[in-house]
Amino acid sequence: MAQRVTRSVNENNLPGPSKNSNIPVLGGRKRKAVEEIKKDDPKKGTKRAAFGDITNAKEAEKNPTAGGNLKSTVKKGLSNLKSKTVSRSKVEKKSVPIEEKNVEDKPPPLCISTSSEEALLCNLSSDTSTTSTEEKVDVDTTLLECPEPERSVPPAGVTDFDLENLSDPQQHSAYAMETFKYYQEREAVFKVPNYMPAQQEITETMRAILIDWLVEVQESFELNHETLYTAVKMTDLYLSKKQVRKEDLQLVGATACLIACKVDERVPPMVDDFLYVCDDAYSRDQLMRMERKMLSVVGFDLGYSLTYRFLRRYGRVCRITMPVLTLARYILELSLMDYSFNVECSESEVAASCLVLALNMKGIKGWGLNLSYYSGRPVTSLQSMVDRLLAMLHQPPKDSLKTVRSKYGHKVFHEVASTPVPKEVKVAEL
Repeated sequence: MAQRVTRSVNENNLPGPSKNSNIPVLGGRKRKAVEEIKKDDPKKGTKRAAFGDITNAKEAEKNPTAGGNLKSTVKKGLSNLKSKTVSRSKVEKKSVPIEEKNVEDKPPPLCISTSSEEALLCNLSSDTSTTSTEEKVDVDTTLLECPEPERSVPPAGVTDFDLENLSDPQQHSAYAMETFKYYQEREAVFKVPNYMPAQQEITETMRAILIDWLVEVQESFELNHETLYTAVKMTDLYLSKKQVRKEDLQLVGATACLIACKVDERVPPMVDDFLYVCDDAYSRDQLMRMERKMLSVVGFDLGYSLTYRFLRRYGRVCRITMPVLTLARYILELSLMDYSFNVECSESEVAASCLVLALNMKGIKGWGLNLSYYSGRPVTSLQSMVDRLLAMLHQPPKDSLKTVRSKYGHKVFHEVASTPVPKEVKVAEL
């Protein structure tokens, strides 16, 4: 066990080593000698230089009249080093094979030793500061030129959104297409299977109540929407791999939200905050153990392909207004509570279908070509998903699932929850 280093205060009220300290303390004779030296010359002490004790103390003892300054010591050290290097070079020349005699011998460097004192002597020497023109090495200063990535040019009739924002570094325009293509490729990696039949105590209604509670937590803590969608995705992945009791379902959701906050939030809430919103139903130890267990089950790769990111991208390339985008977000957030839209589904398909439904509900046209190009799928292929979302909107609201509707019924969200829902929507590529 390591000894604890403490500090004490001496008679001058200055910090110094205590009895239990690992710092060495001078003995009686050495202390008296130091005190006598300090009386004669207060500038002298027991400090050691970083590169070693290079002083003229020893030279002065041998020859008091000579003075033994630093310059003479440095010159003496350099002469010794040169004699060593010369002798080494002679030995090396003798050991050269016969076949290598014609090879041009390069002079060895002066600083062979790696000790700090000899390196300091070499640096202090004024004779070795200048090098001859023969020893100069030509350095190639040409810079390696990295070719610009080839941009995919959209077809005729499609607005080149990324080209218009290419000068803005925050738009990520040069790699936006590659980024979302990469997200689409990762959808298959994190696709959630149909796990509900394997769960013995959890039902789809209980899961919907949990997601509704997570939306309330996200609104209370003012978290990013990416945090909410990451927490829902992590919860589904965990439930697809582990059996969970109904009394532990809220603990799973709270832990998933805690981990998601550490990924997406700059100032994540504390553990005590999550214990508070759980009404102290769980202890700190239970939450921390569940966090370690959840990460070991779902893995540490939390870069999920979120539907919210796809929806925001598609809304920007179609140049829709904020009320229309908010309506699409409202439909998408309602789909989080529906089990069927979160298992065995494509995130990009669900996001594009929510936008198509919102555009049709607002009667906006002229977006078909842009959405087809940037989403990577024709708009007409989204008809079945749009019909499912429309059926979800026609369902009567439940008393236990009111958070999303009340949230998007506020003026801040343009009261999109009160938008009339059509009976049917015909998706056409316009």
